[in-house]
Amino acid sequence: MLRNHLILAVAGVVLVLSLVLAGLWIWTGNVIVSIMSERLIREVTHAVHRDVDHLVRAADKAVSRLANGLARHDLSPGDPHAVAQELHTLLAEEPDVDWMFFGNEAGGIVSVGRLADSSVVFLMTDEFRANVVREFEALPSGRIGRLRKSEGAFDARGRIWYARAKETGKRYWTEPYLGVGEPILGISLSLPVFNKNRNFVGVCGIDLILTNLSRFLQTLEIGDNGRAFIMDATGHLIGASGGVAPVTIGADGAHLRLQASEATDPIVRETARYLRRYPGVAGSSSPGPRVFSFSDPEGGRIYAAVDRAEAPGALDWTIISAVPASDFLTPVYRAAYLSIGVGTVIVAVFGVLGLGLVGRTLRPLTALTQAAHAIANGEWREVPKVRRNDEVGLLAQAFALMTFRLKETLEGLRRSEANFAEAQRVAHVGYWERDLDTDCLTWSDETYRIFGLTPRAGTVVSVAEAVERIHPEDRSIWSQAAAEAMRGESRYDLEYRIVRPGGELRIVHSQGDLTRDGSGRPHSMFGTIQDVTERKRVEEALRDSEEQWRAVFENNPTMYFMVDASGTVVSVNPFGAQQLGYTVDELIDRPVKDIFHEEDRDAVQRHAAACLEHLGRAMSWELRKIRKDGSMLWVRETGRAMVIKKRPVILIVCEDITERKRAEEAARRSEEELREVIETVPAMVWTALPDGRVDFINRRWQEFTGLSLDATAGASWDAEARFHPEDLEHYMSRWHASLATGHPFEVEVRIRRAADGEYRWWFENAVPLRDEHGNIVKWYGFLVDIEDRKRAEEALQKAQAELAHVARVTTMGALTSSIAHEVNQPLAAVVTNANAALHWLASEPPNLDEARETVERIVRDGHRAGEVIGRVRALLKKTVTVTAQVDLNALVEDSVALVQGEVRRHRIFLRTELAHDLPHVAGDRVQLQQVILNLVMNGMEAMKTIADRPRVLLIRSRLDASEAALVEVHDTGVGLEPQSVERVFEAFFTTKAEGLGMGLAICRSIIEAHGGRLWARTNDPWGAVFQFTLPSAPAENAPGEHPGPAPAV
Repeated sequence: MLRNHLILAVAGVVLVLSLVLAGLWIWTGNVIVSIMSERLIREVTHAVHRDVDHLVRAADKAVSRLANGLARHDLSPGDPHAVAQELHTLLAEEPDVDWMFFGNEAGGIVSVGRLADSSVVFLMTDEFRANVVREFEALPSGRIGRLRKSEGAFDARGRIWYARAKETGKRYWTEPYLGVGEPILGISLSLPVFNKNRNFVGVCGIDLILTNLSRFLQTLEIGDNGRAFIMDATGHLIGASGGVAPVTIGADGAHLRLQASEATDPIVRETARYLRRYPGVAGSSSPGPRVFSFSDPEGGRIYAAVDRAEAPGALDWTIISAVPASDFLTPVYRAAYLSIGVGTVIVAVFGVLGLGLVGRTLRPLTALTQAAHAIANGEWREVPKVRRNDEVGLLAQAFALMTFRLKETLEGLRRSEANFAEAQRVAHVGYWERDLDTDCLTWSDETYRIFGLTPRAGTVVSVAEAVERIHPEDRSIWSQAAAEAMRGESRYDLEYRIVRPGGELRIVHSQGDLTRDGSGRPHSMFGTIQDVTERKRVEEALRDSEEQWRAVFENNPTMYFMVDASGTVVSVNPFGAQQLGYTVDELIDRPVKDIFHEEDRDAVQRHAAACLEHLGRAMSWELRKIRKDGSMLWVRETGRAMVIKKRPVILIVCEDITERKRAEEAARRSEEELREVIETVPAMVWTALPDGRVDFINRRWQEFTGLSLDATAGASWDAEARFHPEDLEHYMSRWHASLATGHPFEVEVRIRRAADGEYRWWFENAVPLRDEHGNIVKWYGFLVDIEDRKRAEEALQKAQAELAHVARVTTMGALTSSIAHEVNQPLAAVVTNANAALHWLASEPPNLDEARETVERIVRDGHRAGEVIGRVRALLKKTVTVTAQVDLNALVEDSVALVQGEVRRHRIFLRTELAHDLPHVAGDRVQLQQVILNLVMNGMEAMKTIADRPRVLLIRSRLDASEAALVEVHDTGVGLEPQSVERVFEAFFTTKAEGLGMGLAICRSIIEAHGGRLWARTNDPWGAVFQFTLPSAPAENAPGEHPGPAPAV
């Protein structure tokens, strides 16, 4: 009865302990989950923050190097070619940067970057507000190539980062943006650029593609369902782990940035929504991440950590790591259920046991259990003592002792196996065993790795499967070696190639021996395999290198010598000996000075001593050597002393420069001959260094200017002493522009003659001489006297001006009656209004109000008559040509006012269509009005004889396709014959009976002198159309007049 009670008590205790153990396991599991979750998400958040900080620091360094490079070279957006070349150079040094840019409001923007196909292009805008962005090919030298396309508008975001960087004077990060053409995210960093005087020049910056950050996030593993992700200040995803993409596709099929709260992944979506509901959880930047947790109705409790990454501008990112508690709790619950099950089974076992077994087995089993626990905990000291006739006790004692011995053996085996596995891994050596009965192989883990396979413990590999991994060309030698080894003819030892699953080729060395049973029959083969690919590659590289350098030494068309400290030739290559007419054996052990010119032997000894004194330093010299046949050759030698086998030697490389020396002598003689020619030509000749400093002037220059070579050479142009004051600024600006751009220099300038102080006109031309790399090495210039040509041009211009004045007077003569009518009308009105004023003043009492209104009408009519006379005087008087900004619409209206009388007299319907947005043009007002008036008069003259249709004269102004001002005069007159359309502009050609044929010729010369074009065509259905265009004046110059240089007409 006692035993039954004991069994029930033990069973009850075991059951209670199982339940308590399960509860403790669940409680402990929850605590461990909380600790593990917090530690995991903190470490992940720290890792992501470090990667973001690395991205920010790398970008800061890159943009600083860009700004320093631009400032160091004093570049400005006004010189796009130089800027483009500098950006191209800097981009090549920054592999993590995709785009670089630099610009300002006036000079526009220059960008350089890599496209998806790895090609490099330039993007350029002429000004900051330009509507069109042009894309150019980037040449390998960094220069701007051909135009690829011209499309799109300048990104409005660019104006924001430009304004913020300029305003703050500091770095500015933009918001992440979605790339064009492919769904990737990028971000920009901009920085203002200042010159050496700390004046603002422009803003530069870089574009970074966030591919590396996304890849880093994808590599993170946070449990089974945990996620790490980054959001910007707007809640959009920047990147996430677990394959969550930050880009989605909209309803129209376009790529859009994804809001984190709209992600399909539940962990990312619910965590983002929780932070949006409770923004205070994220907080501001702090030394470390903040940890929090929340309950999700679907996913249970979620542990999360949040951190902030901030930088100047729009870089305000939130870094989140989140993991569901279920990832850790599932194993805990599984262990708890297992504990309950084990406890239930034990209770059942104890219920079945008989009371008789308890007395015989409980005590020894208890001792056995205690011994087992002690062995497991490492606390066992001795085998438990039992009674002699207690078989169970003796069994327990033997079992305990056996367990202890087995434990020691197993621990030793585990240590040996671990050491053996580590040795295999480090040495890339694996082992294999081939069962000859089953023809299967057993591989170690390292053998699997050598073959590029995942280790499969407890499995075997068939020989056929192993052969499939051997290179097809090596399978026959492997089969032969294996067969010979199994027959006992030779030991298995060979090298062969294997092919890994990915196609990678490796070289292995395998060897093995037969294992025989007691009867001597072979039953298996055991061996090792080692990956020797790297060793083979090194051996091959060493062999190739040795053969290569031996071939270089033996066959290189350069002379190589090795000389010891005493000056004896130790080694020479065949080419070196051949160049001197010797064999190699004849030169070995010979004093090296014997093959040098007598006069150079002392120099040979000095150079050798200098090399030996400065070991490792390369030195060069030029000396003469004597061939075996006595002939001489010039050589340039480069020597360096070093220690080989504990003795100093000098390695010498010789280059035959005999032809160069001859060429230098020929060049010297040619230069002397050229100098003689330069001194005799009737022109002034000079040369200058790339920076503009003069280093040569010929005799004619010195005679004309009175400046000697000593006073001019090595210094900049003494401009004020030679040039006319009116030409000085223009000359110097053109010269400095040529120095900056490398373009040829052409200018007409007046230079003072030293003999009498008279200024004469000269045409000066200079071109740069460039080396093979395109760098300027010298400027060559010459000046030709053009004084006689200038005087002839001045006389011609004066004659043309007189002719134009005659044409204006002739035109005014044709308008005499019209002008008289236009003057008489206001004068008659003056007389009438004056009589009326007298009448009102004579009234009793005087009507002053009526008299005042009458006098005001008199004043208006007087001004009207004065304006007509003023227009006539402006056209008739001779004035100095004046260039100003001219309103063509106003000139048309003034011309119409002058011909009103003629229009009415000939019953002509005159109509104007003038564009309100017509820009001003630069030119002489009188000359341009003469052209308009002449074309109007020609149109009216062409319609005098027309009686069968309306006489219509249309004057129209508008902008043409090239943004130039266009004026058209249409008539419905007799028209032009096709063969006369161009001839009407020839001098003395006329279609009228009484004309001179000079009017249209003068008009065309005036328009062309203003940079425009005048032409004619037939009108549909009747008459003719005369049109002319003029380029628009610069918009920034206010309208106003200023003298010359005016166009010659």
